[in-house]
Amino acid sequence: MIRLAFLLLGAGALQPQWRILAFAGGAWCLLGLLMLADLSDGRMSVLTDTLGVLLAIEGVVETAVAVAMGARQNWRGLLRGIGFMTAGFLVADIPWDNNIGSTVLFGFAFLIDGLLRISAAFVVHNPRWRQGLIAGLLEIVVSALVFLDYPIPHRLTVPFCLSLLLLTSGYALLALSIQLRRLSPGVSVTSLPLYALRNWHERPEIDLAGAQAGPEFPGQQLLVRVWTAMGTAEGAQGQPVVRRYIAAVDRNGVVSTGHAALELPPDLYISHYPAVEIDRDSDNFRQALHSGVQNNVRGRYQPSYAEEAAGWCPADQTVILTRFNSVALRRFWQAYSADTTYNLTARNCSTTVIQALDAATEGALGGGRPLRQMLHLLFDPYFWLLRLVRGRAELMTWTPGLVLDYARLLVEVIEHGDRRWWSRMSRALQAVRSRR
Repeated sequence: MIRLAFLLLGAGALQPQWRILAFAGGAWCLLGLLMLADLSDGRMSVLTDTLGVLLAIEGVVETAVAVAMGARQNWRGLLRGIGFMTAGFLVADIPWDNNIGSTVLFGFAFLIDGLLRISAAFVVHNPRWRQGLIAGLLEIVVSALVFLDYPIPHRLTVPFCLSLLLLTSGYALLALSIQLRRLSPGVSVTSLPLYALRNWHERPEIDLAGAQAGPEFPGQQLLVRVWTAMGTAEGAQGQPVVRRYIAAVDRNGVVSTGHAALELPPDLYISHYPAVEIDRDSDNFRQALHSGVQNNVRGRYQPSYAEEAAGWCPADQTVILTRFNSVALRRFWQAYSADTTYNLTARNCSTTVIQALDAATEGALGGGRPLRQMLHLLFDPYFWLLRLVRGRAELMTWTPGLVLDYARLLVEVIEHGDRRWWSRMSRALQAVRSRR
């Protein structure tokens, strides 16, 4: 969460504030410790109740806006609204339900996440697989503590989980702030040690000095092109979630993982592909998921979207960004494209697109007052969803389905950041009046 906030705000905006950020990180950790110490009497449960009310209000507004603008066309917003209202109900301390709902939710969340971390450690086997294995085991232990009514009663599940969140995020804020102090001017924030925890090849160091944020000319757009696994496998079979986010198997047993690319018209196209097609039948696919160097192959970069679409098929999804740093993107691509190495899980089409997006959107929200903007981010539900998607990808690897979700949420966070409830309702009412 904190790493993503630092990325969107940028080192240039945050570095002068490193002392305040470090103090805030320490205070954040202290608040987490106080909440843990307070679990016996629950006097600080007012924090969780406040969070529950805010989530419920966000859900009501999101649902009302979706209905006003047409529930069929805005079904994603409707689902998000229902999800926020449900989360608000589960987080708030409602005596009559003894917090059983939140206990089940958080318990299974920790359990599933722990199992996924352990599975990723063995299947993907990235360089930090041992740390992933330990983290997965710890999450399973926390899951057991949540499910059991002792030593933490069910009614204290939410304060317990919130205190763990405060401790981990506070530590990240404190550590990143101290690291930020020693960062050279013009260097990307992703060069800080905490960003090396990612499970794909580290992006090259980029000099951002003089790289003014913005497109090269008015109206220029950055296009995220996605070929989903379901859209590229003829007669796709398997579970819908697996087909959407991981891979689809066609009627001939061939595995399709889809594809992702990034286009900056008129001349920049980022599309990473193996030079020789990888054998992706069901028998060999598991071995190909290993991120070790033994699965590195020679790659190639497609020359343009027009040629790629003509030789294969058009992308079935496109996300458009208008707020980005074209100079930083070009500097990233100049350094990154010098190496064509391809790895199905460690350096694939999707990880390439995400690293390019990181370069293009670093500091996109850094203008104005950075501390105020950080608070705004932390209270933006879309930012939390963005972090959730990124966390799922960093757990194993990026796939075209996750790139699609991330790009859509990124647009919401950096281009539609005005989350004030009355503003959103006003826009929805204006849309209703314009249709009459």
